[in-house]
Amino acid sequence: MQVVIIGAMAIVFTVFLAVGQTMYWAYVAKQEREQKELLRRLNMVGENQTDSLFRERARDAAGQALGALGEHLQSTIEAADSTITVGTLLVQMMIAALFGVVLGFFLVGKFGILLGLLPMLIPYFMLRYTASARSYKLLEQLPEALDLMARSLQAGLGLNESFRSCAEEMPLPIAREFGQVFEEVRLGRDYRDAFQVMLRRNPGVFDLRLFVSSVLLQRETGGNMIEILDSISNTIRGRFLFQAKVKAMTSEARFSAVILGGLPLCVAGLLAVLNPVYLMPLFNDPLGNIFLMYFFGSYAIGGYLMYSISQVEV
Repeated sequence: MQVVIIGAMAIVFTVFLAVGQTMYWAYVAKQEREQKELLRRLNMVGENQTDSLFRERARDAAGQALGALGEHLQSTIEAADSTITVGTLLVQMMIAALFGVVLGFFLVGKFGILLGLLPMLIPYFMLRYTASARSYKLLEQLPEALDLMARSLQAGLGLNESFRSCAEEMPLPIAREFGQVFEEVRLGRDYRDAFQVMLRRNPGVFDLRLFVSSVLLQRETGGNMIEILDSISNTIRGRFLFQAKVKAMTSEARFSAVILGGLPLCVAGLLAVLNPVYLMPLFNDPLGNIFLMYFFGSYAIGGYLMYSISQVEV
């Protein structure tokens, strides 16, 4: 009995120690992030900055050899602000495919080799997700950045100095993009060329393209830049408000899609725990392998259709 009590106390002590260490290191990591953010804002556009905003993306031989596919992968890498190359991404995809093929063969059989090729796309989709999240975050920060630019112009600063203000005061990723425009223009590049490079790095942000077109048109034909920036900022905020209303109205359809999509997996998981023998023909019998492949295919198509129905383009 005493051994059990001592063991329980040791487990409780270990759990509390692990939780305490986790909270401590989380606090330390937060402090380090805040310090790095402060140093970034102080040195974002400094004369002796070590992380140049003019950094060029590595275009390796693999990206050039793949032609249009390589350009697409390179564009995705730039949109995600990742430091990997196309060759590194291809290596990751091949390793994931090899792991999936071996696992599928041992679990399902020869038909599992085809299913094992699906993990090959995981690194690419993770990169796409990172790029999409970064684009959405940039779009969220854009109205505030435009307001800061408008206030800078009202204070008497020039257009390029307003970009510098955004680079120093705004968080990433908008600070990185506007800071690079400032650096390029300061070093002699034309605004149109600097904007084109920025748009190529962020192809999924339509409002950024609207902002660039408005700035270039104002520089050619004239107009009140402050009013233009305020108008674009209000338009973006109005779109966010409308998107929130649409999301609330489609919440029932999205919740139904989650329930219907998760129900087969939950039932299969319960059967695997309560009666594992019941599902074995799906893996051991060739006809069961065919049904299993049909299930995965129809499940993917159905999930995509439910997702498409629940999405409303604004």
